[in-house]
Amino acid sequence: MKKIVFVSFLFFLSAAGSAKCNLPKGWSQSNSSCYVFNFDGYKVNDSSSSNSCIKYYWDFGDKTTAHGKTTKHQYLKNGTYTVCMKVWDSCNNCDTSICKTLTIANCDCDLKTEFSWSNDCKKVKFIAHSNQKTATYTWNFGDKTEGRGADPIHTYLSEGVYKVCLKASWTDANGKVCSVYYCKEITVKCGNPCELKGDFTWGVSSGDNKIRFKGSSNAGYTYEWSFGDGKTGKGINPYHEYAKAGTYEVCLTIINKTGKCKVKICKKITVGNPCGLLGSFTFKKTNDSTWKFYVVSNGPYGTTYSWSWGDGTMSSGKDAAHTYKKSGIYEICVKIYNPSKKCYLYICKKVEISVPTHSKKCTWTGHLGLGYSYDCNKYFFEMNYLTDSCIRYQISVYNFKTGKTTPLTAGRTGNYVFSDTGKYKIIGKYSNVCTGCDTLLYRIFTVGCEPFVGKCNWAAKGVSFGYTNKCNVFTFEGKNLNSPCIKYKISVGSIKYYNRSATHTFSAKGTYTVCIFYYDSCNKCDTSICKTLVVNCIPCPAIAKFQVDSVSSNGKMYVKNTSTGSYKYSWSFSDSSANSKDKTPIHQFAKSGTFLVCLTAYDSSALCSTTYCLEVKVVRSRSATQFMGYIRKPIYPSPTDLGFYIPLGEGNSSYRVFGSQGQLMGSGNGTNLVYIETKNWAEGFYKIETVHGNTRNTQSIVVVH
Repeated sequence: MKKIVFVSFLFFLSAAGSAKCNLPKGWSQSNSSCYVFNFDGYKVNDSSSSNSCIKYYWDFGDKTTAHGKTTKHQYLKNGTYTVCMKVWDSCNNCDTSICKTLTIANCDCDLKTEFSWSNDCKKVKFIAHSNQKTATYTWNFGDKTEGRGADPIHTYLSEGVYKVCLKASWTDANGKVCSVYYCKEITVKCGNPCELKGDFTWGVSSGDNKIRFKGSSNAGYTYEWSFGDGKTGKGINPYHEYAKAGTYEVCLTIINKTGKCKVKICKKITVGNPCGLLGSFTFKKTNDSTWKFYVVSNGPYGTTYSWSWGDGTMSSGKDAAHTYKKSGIYEICVKIYNPSKKCYLYICKKVEISVPTHSKKCTWTGHLGLGYSYDCNKYFFEMNYLTDSCIRYQISVYNFKTGKTTPLTAGRTGNYVFSDTGKYKIIGKYSNVCTGCDTLLYRIFTVGCEPFVGKCNWAAKGVSFGYTNKCNVFTFEGKNLNSPCIKYKISVGSIKYYNRSATHTFSAKGTYTVCIFYYDSCNKCDTSICKTLVVNCIPCPAIAKFQVDSVSSNGKMYVKNTSTGSYKYSWSFSDSSANSKDKTPIHQFAKSGTFLVCLTAYDSSALCSTTYCLEVKVVRSRSATQFMGYIRKPIYPSPTDLGFYIPLGEGNSSYRVFGSQGQLMGSGNGTNLVYIETKNWAEGFYKIETVHGNTRNTQSIVVVH
């Protein structure tokens, strides 16, 4: 994951004033029509802050913003919004925010609208609907274009998801103009209009090179295969034998009955035995309907075995038993998987299964029984326990009114809450999986207690819970029930948001459960809606950034690395030189010109990075001046932030540093380079005096933080 940012390279000085701030104390609003409001920020009457210094910024609470002392904003729907005005005194460098809650109710007009749409690839036809025949319509197509009319046709430039908004306007009998909005997202795509879907699987039929393919689809009529070795075939489940082992790309083309719609699925398969797995399985009949299967394999410890029984059911285990309900020829497959090498072997055999149709007398060890208890419409059912480990239990409820049978969770006991009164039958089924026989018990009873219905009919209120996201930032929102009695809470794990909507940033990938809670404080009842979501996108923690402290007259560039969350670095200088992996390199440009300097910063795993670039202008000139046998070298970097270097030469020299008021900031003696730290110095100009023998030189630098 890489992010490339281009910015202009700029040096500047800034200073903050120290005058006391006197900021505006509030703002006012008025509405000119239905959902349109005018907002006005107060002025400053005190002379300490000029009104020309005051900047106004607005957040209207519906994810839109504006700036300026006065502004107009149109809301799209009813609701309660928190409107905030932030004011900033740019002269005195201080700010404050004033927020108010604004509630918008329905306009007093009988106007409703919505729209439908259909598309032919990127060409979309919209149709507006309204309860007023004389309404007029204005459209925002979600791609920064607009239109008018009841049934416009709009062509998008690209496929994608667009939020389309329809504004309907209407004048009633009293001359009052009303407007309402209706927005929804549409998906524009040139894909398969018939939504044909398909897939295929494969397995070894016999030997290593003979493969059985199985196609599947939701509406396929013909199946055409390309086996990747120059051979083709037809049919939903063909066999194909390859001449030699290898990897082949197999493609299946599925066509519907009309022949106008088709879908192509391609997969790479490996023919042969790449990981050296060998295996086979045998089986024997244990009773009239149950077979036991045994695998022999050279798979190492940890090898897994998955069975497909040919009747739509599956199970796992090296040695497995399966009970068939009816006679037939079943293709039984076992998948032998080696997790250490991540490879597998399929073995399939066709087995003829014969299940007797005659009934047999079952002998049950123990007393069979079925009972129940209840509290109003809540029932508890229980079957008698039998000590035989082969026994399985199943309870079901039959509704005489609807004719529907509802099985409960498999087991000897079960609970059921009846939503209606009436006559019911409880059915208890005992099954012996070892002998293949079963028996049924049942009891008929009447539910006469009316189910309790609370004061809160949440279903009628249409409570809902939805979300949108961009990478790992999710925005959750529940339905606005427009009642002061309703309280909202959104729960993301242990983090709670006491609002109808919330934005949450996940710090790690994973599966999360998020819930919204509605609470009616007037009727003392609540409900909740939970959703499971998968977060599979986390932004790169490594943020690349640097600044250029200075470029000397001999073309040497000094940089300051300000990256965060970074562990490794790579610099490129666009001058044909090799990249540098230093954190803060000093780079020598060989000639004058404008160069794009880029820093790529990597996180600790080196799996993600971001890149930051600056354009640097280099003007090479004479980098040193000869004075009586002594070469004066420039002090660098300038401007500087944390410190600078004084080149003193090879012989013993002395230096003194003076502030802008002539005060002595530091002095000393030395040879070669001397480093002076400036992180605690005030911003401004400083003079450096160096003495080498009888030669005295003076240079200046600028400190900027």
